[in-house]
Amino acid sequence: MKKLILSVAVLVGVSAANLSVAGDKVANNSAAIELVSSSDLKFKLTLENVKERSSVVIKDGDGSVVYSSTIPQSEKYTKIFDLSNLLDGNYSFVVNNGGDITAKPFSIATETKRLVTAVVK
Repeated sequence: MKKLILSVAVLVGVSAANLSVAGDKVANNSAAIELVSSSDLKFKLTLENVKERSSVVIKDGDGSVVYSSTIPQSEKYTKIFDLSNLLDGNYSFVVNNGGDITAKPFSIATETKRLVTAVVK
């Protein structure tokens, strides 16, 4: 029972740490990047001052590309990513904004909850 409680506490702590990291803003020389997590394994990516030849890539912990897309040049770009099809593990968003490359790491961890109920006969 102690191991179960400890495991749940660790998972909750890791999840809380992931949410605080994902909400940070990173300011580049010419672009502001905001990555915000929401419920149901969705992340909202917002970029300002997007240059030509920009892209966003999601890589897994081994560095393999699991998603790649070009971004059109614009004042502001926003996209919501549904990451529910990814397995548990470490990943990173890699944004290339006209040569300025920024990586934002994140983790996916499945949490399980167990309940005890009395059976009345």
